[in-house]
Amino acid sequence: MIKYPLVLSDIDGTLVDDNGAIPDHVVQAVQAYSQAGGHFVLASARPPLAMVDIARQLDLTVPLVTLNGSLIVTYDPHAGSWDILAEQPLYSRVPIQLYQTIVTHQLPVSLNIYSGLAWIANQHDQWNDQEAAITGTWPLIKPLAQRLATGLTVHKMLAMAAPTVIDELTAIIAAHPEWYVNASRSKDTYLEISDASVSKQSALHLLADHFNISLAQTMAIGDGDNDLPMLTTAGLGIATGNARPTVLAQAAQTVASNTDGGVAEALNDYALVH
Repeated sequence: MIKYPLVLSDIDGTLVDDNGAIPDHVVQAVQAYSQAGGHFVLASARPPLAMVDIARQLDLTVPLVTLNGSLIVTYDPHAGSWDILAEQPLYSRVPIQLYQTIVTHQLPVSLNIYSGLAWIANQHDQWNDQEAAITGTWPLIKPLAQRLATGLTVHKMLAMAAPTVIDELTAIIAAHPEWYVNASRSKDTYLEISDASVSKQSALHLLADHFNISLAQTMAIGDGDNDLPMLTTAGLGIATGNARPTVLAQAAQTVASNTDGGVAEALNDYALVH
């Protein structure tokens, strides 16, 4: 039997270990949960193309919550086609204004733009090279100022920099409420920027409606600040043992770290009724 028929799980720092691999017993637990009738949904700041291989490893055919919920898609692995279930891009004027603000303040930030399936950056640097190694995808190198000035649809912006620089950028964004953005850290050096209405919480609501499941019957698993909205809204919010202190403090339950297969523990101990 299943106690929580809908589970949303973060990927990095949660589902995969520190080497980017899914522990074997986690794969087995996810597949057992799915075979029992549960809906295991990946909910990540990653772009869609960086989630497909993971979905395939787990034999998942459910929607993918990508870009922190800015873009929710379904993917047909047989046809290789994508359908948008829901999307919420940033207001068109915001990306160029934020870009110009970073330039004006001379912040040493690696700014990356996600538009649909595309990941765009000004240049290769140590930060997006690091992200590419994690996700297995690579950015298109294009002049951001030029692309943003045309009103490019932007689903998410990712700023990567030293923690003190991210602190400064967070403060700058907070001083511009008219941008109507949500800026949250997925790690000390990553700031995820999306429309203020977007979060994994809103994705949880949408998918609960999609599957006709009450919020009380949902479970969420994560480790970063951007996971907190869904952890505190789900019927049960679970933090992996390696989660940020803010997440550990607010999650209802804590399981083993990502490296030790905490997702398997969460599914076996809480989602399934033995």
